[in-house]
Amino acid sequence: MAVNETVIAMLRPKPDLKLLTGEPAEAVDAARAVAGAPPGVGTIGSYWTEIPLLITGT
Repeated sequence: MAVNETVIAMLRPKPDLKLLTGEPAEAVDAARAVAGAPPGVGTIGSYWTEIPLLITGT
C-alpha cells in the first residue's frame, strides 16, 4: 500500500490555493509549500527500471 500512496502523491496535481479559504493555517502553509515546489519528479515512465539486454549465442 505504501507504494501506491507514494505514486499517488507524486502524480497529484498542485493544490488550488483559492479553495483553502477558512482552513487551518497549518494546512494553508503546507499547500503553499507544495504549490511553490518545482515541477514534479517525472512521469511514471521515468521510473522504468527494465532495459532490454542483448543476447548473443556463442
